[in-house]
Amino acid sequence: MVNIILAGYDKEMCPSLYFVDYIASLHKLEKAAFGYGSYFALSMMDRHYRSDMTVEEAVDLVDKVIMEIRLRLVVAPPNFVIKIVDKDGAREYAWRESIKDASVVAS
Repeated sequence: MVNIILAGYDKEMCPSLYFVDYIASLHKLEKAAFGYGSYFALSMMDRHYRSDMTVEEAVDLVDKVIMEIRLRLVVAPPNFVIKIVDKDGAREYAWRESIKDASVVAS
């Protein structure tokens, strides 16, 4: 069973985002998330997403979503990759890593 978020760019249709669920249902969306963290991610995106956002504004929203997931989800993933898909292709934009555990010196 697989869920997929598929992003692409077409000169005629401009950017597109699709969600394909585990039973092969396809939905065209403006924003997407899946998994346990999606409840928090989608509520943040519903409140703050705008279709005319700049890259910087979108990344700021993604950072807010990541912080919300880390705060509320007990088993939150430790690292996140932010990727951009636009007329210039697909690329990694940034990594967001959890704070590394500090080594504790026993006394």
